[in-house]
Amino acid sequence: MQSPNTLEIKPEAKPEIAHHDVPLGSAPEKERPAQDGDLGAQWIADYSGSRHDITSEESDRVRNKIDKVLLPIIFYIYFTQQLDKSSLSFASVFGLSANAHLVGQDYSWLSSIVYFAQLVFQPLSVYALVKFPVNRWICFCFFGWGASLCIMSAFTSFAGLAVWRFILGAFEASIAPSMLVIVSMWWTRREQPLRNNIWYSANGMATILGSLLSYGLAHAHTKLYSYQLIFLVCGLIAVVLSFPTMLILPRHPTRARWLTDEQKYIALERIRLNNTGTQNQHFKWAHVKECFIDPKSWMWVIMIFCISLVSGGIGAFGPLILQGFGLSTFDTILYNMIPGAIGIVSNILSALLVQYTKRKSPVLLGVTVFPLAAAAALYALPRGPQYKSELLAVYFILQVFQCITAIIFSWTFANTAGHTKKTTTTGMLYMGLTVGNIVGPQLYKQAPYYREGLTANLIVLCILFGTIILQTFYLALLNKRNVKRRRAAGKTGAHYDYSLESSSHWAKLRERQQEAMVAEGHQETYNAQAFMDLTDLQNEDFVYSL
Repeated sequence: MQSPNTLEIKPEAKPEIAHHDVPLGSAPEKERPAQDGDLGAQWIADYSGSRHDITSEESDRVRNKIDKVLLPIIFYIYFTQQLDKSSLSFASVFGLSANAHLVGQDYSWLSSIVYFAQLVFQPLSVYALVKFPVNRWICFCFFGWGASLCIMSAFTSFAGLAVWRFILGAFEASIAPSMLVIVSMWWTRREQPLRNNIWYSANGMATILGSLLSYGLAHAHTKLYSYQLIFLVCGLIAVVLSFPTMLILPRHPTRARWLTDEQKYIALERIRLNNTGTQNQHFKWAHVKECFIDPKSWMWVIMIFCISLVSGGIGAFGPLILQGFGLSTFDTILYNMIPGAIGIVSNILSALLVQYTKRKSPVLLGVTVFPLAAAAALYALPRGPQYKSELLAVYFILQVFQCITAIIFSWTFANTAGHTKKTTTTGMLYMGLTVGNIVGPQLYKQAPYYREGLTANLIVLCILFGTIILQTFYLALLNKRNVKRRRAAGKTGAHYDYSLESSSHWAKLRERQQEAMVAEGHQETYNAQAFMDLTDLQNEDFVYSL
């Protein structure tokens, strides 16, 4: 690993900025964007309204409006994606293997093949999220995966199902990265974990409602097999919702018709605090290179691979594991809803804990303990109806793993700047995620014990725990490095991170920052480089979130 004191990534060129005596939290009088700069900088350069320190009340008012409009949209998009992807798991309980003539490892491959597609199409996703408007790309993929699942319902053989599962996975490759991009351009780093965990908790909601929907559809009297009806209805939900989504989902804060110009300015100034920018439509190969040589990028890939191996296996074989406890088909579907509820609760509680502590690594370490202990207990316990209560209790504790992925997402995006670098990092994350989800289901053999899968879970959860600790120390070193770089550039060493603080504390932080400037004999425009589309390693003002 390269030392943070020698890892010096210099920007290609920083546009000149006039350092006037302007408010700490606002843009310079005429912030001149680079020709390939952030879309937010281009809009602010032409903004004719008042430039000022935004108040807590203004920030809260705009944030509440953003929450009311955007959160429901990104929640139902991810909900339908998860519903369509999980429809295979629901259908497995209602005769999928027999009716589709699946043998051997066919079911495991149907579960894994969607992730092969995501792995193959991830580079296209990275490029598309830079070059195309985010909302249009999302809606194109939204319609595509719904239509794919509808077509898949027509097939009654492994070959046909596998082809369309692959196509479905190709369309789904971009959806979670798109959600991360949206959250990063609309909410501050303090607010992002809760919003990320809210849309990610759609996994749990899809498990609950999908189980109920599948049970009802399986008892409908039609000429179709139960699995065909499940696929058709779930796919049609996505197809129908994709059309209004195109009309109401904005591509960027500056294009939101439901915000006034003043509110757009406030929305952008809130994001300035993150020092991560909003969006840039110029693909920068220098950002890609930096991403691949940045040690922290690979540590996040390791983390996401470890937890995805766990979630891939449990997600695909959860209902079958429950059946191995001695449950009937109806009880299996009923009990399969409980992990969904646990996923929702653990996502929200862990996000609130991150917001309260302003630290992600301690929360990650804490929640990782639950699935680690549960996997060990599930490995050791015998099977049979007489052990049903103990097995169910341990299985439900294991489900706490569902909140880990979303926190890793938030931690990654909070510490990555530069639009191309952000999308490339997301692509790397999803390569780790897809490989984990491919490998996970393949390890579940020899029902009902599935010892190989549970052993793998224990190993990767231990690796995850250690990598979180290593990443925390590395980010702390990078923060110390940036203090030295700021002083070398003639700035104050102290740089308060407003983005992790409640807006009610901003006024007090501005006073402290101004006092530090006076004490060190400097006057600077605070966060002036936020919309230059610099990477986190290029921007000495960047504060890494631990």
